[in-house]
Amino acid sequence: MYIQQIINGLKCQVIGVDNPEITSLSCDTSTVKAGSLFFCLKGQQYDGHNFFRKVIGDGAVAIVTEKKLDTSLLQIVVPNCRIAMSVCAKNFYEHCADKMRLIAIVGTNGKTSTSYILQNILQKGGSNTAVVGTNGVFFNNQHLACNLTTPDPILLHKLFKQMYQNNVKTVVMEVSAHAIALSKVYGLHFDVAIFTNFSQDHLDFFHTMERYAEVKRSFFNSNVVTNAVVNVDDKLGEQIYSQLPSVSFGLNNNCDCFIQKAQQQGDCTTFELSLFGSRAIAKTKLKGQFNLYNILSACTASAVLGVPISTIVDAVSEVEYIDGRNQTLVRSDGAKIVIDFAHTPDGINNILSYLKGITQGQLIVVFGCGGNRDKFKRPLMAEVVSKYADFAVVTNDNPRFEDPKVIADDIVARLSCKYKVVLNRSQATEFALSLANCNDTIAILGKGAERYQEIRSKKIPYSDLDVVSKLLSRNT
Repeated sequence: MYIQQIINGLKCQVIGVDNPEITSLSCDTSTVKAGSLFFCLKGQQYDGHNFFRKVIGDGAVAIVTEKKLDTSLLQIVVPNCRIAMSVCAKNFYEHCADKMRLIAIVGTNGKTSTSYILQNILQKGGSNTAVVGTNGVFFNNQHLACNLTTPDPILLHKLFKQMYQNNVKTVVMEVSAHAIALSKVYGLHFDVAIFTNFSQDHLDFFHTMERYAEVKRSFFNSNVVTNAVVNVDDKLGEQIYSQLPSVSFGLNNNCDCFIQKAQQQGDCTTFELSLFGSRAIAKTKLKGQFNLYNILSACTASAVLGVPISTIVDAVSEVEYIDGRNQTLVRSDGAKIVIDFAHTPDGINNILSYLKGITQGQLIVVFGCGGNRDKFKRPLMAEVVSKYADFAVVTNDNPRFEDPKVIADDIVARLSCKYKVVLNRSQATEFALSLANCNDTIAILGKGAERYQEIRSKKIPYSDLDVVSKLLSRNT
């Protein structure tokens, strides 16, 4: 594709007269090759403008920049390189996103679980549905690993094209606050956008809760979203509901869609589901009130899209578990091991309050905090764990470039329950299992379905599920 086609619709100043053929897009110097169009992005640590000579040497034939550079190479000067990258990626991959139905899920917690449930409902309703999110990209029985909840625009639009070519009709996307702030989804229009909830996270990036909230709230406008589906039991959800004509959901009958009379029956929870006045008795194997919210958000979005309530309740009953979310294994003596992605104070409170209520013996919690991320969460997470745990094992999460011992010290400074620090995560898990008796529950929090630990820029293969499975196999 030629450069003039790629920059179509982009507000820019073109410096140079060439119209070179572009064979690839890149915002990473390590991926530049002959025929590349390179975007000079400014990040927290690096500025792509400083590497323009390198990318020219590696074969780039044009550069998108926010300032005129000292080169004779074709330059596309724009006010915002991130917005430009989204526009150009959409053009380069032939606007395939516009040819499918897009659904966004926005919120601090519950996005992945909601996406799994929603995909199952829509698939059962006859729409070939893809999912893009924290656990990766899923379509047509393919699973593609992805490092980010919402991929960068170049990869995202490449995926859209692959999906469209594979006859995908609907894409369910987790849309992170980072993705909104960094214009990753600029130029996309969503048929439905779900707001799940809001609580503390990512203050290393957003600095204040007010800024974090404003970014999420900004997504819900009529230029981006046709149908907003909003949890009005959440305070930020109430604000979103008041600013944009929306469909409301919650656990009370004042909402457009709600759940009532939830009760545990054996391994299932049964409940009465009401969607715009249509009612049905439903059941789920997913446990905890937080999962009722996830189920309800998916059911509400499905109803907005015209899926019959009978199909919805059938699909919900078929979801047995969600990878890395309240994923439970049982040891031969009856002790339960629960793997969960909870990594925010609110997420930890949700899972531990549920587990405390169903545990007859001790609740043992294995957890850590991510390095180079929101340090303000650490004492809050420790306080929540202290509220519910009989014993805590403090360990590594993804320390990145921080000293794991410093992270652990930040945590234990606010722990008031009994604890032990075991920085090796597999050894911490083994120690926790050694403490447990038949009626106890071990909660292993923070990583969920992740298959690595991020340590000093390296992703070391690691899986909580694999470690637990190996430990349990020793005892069988």
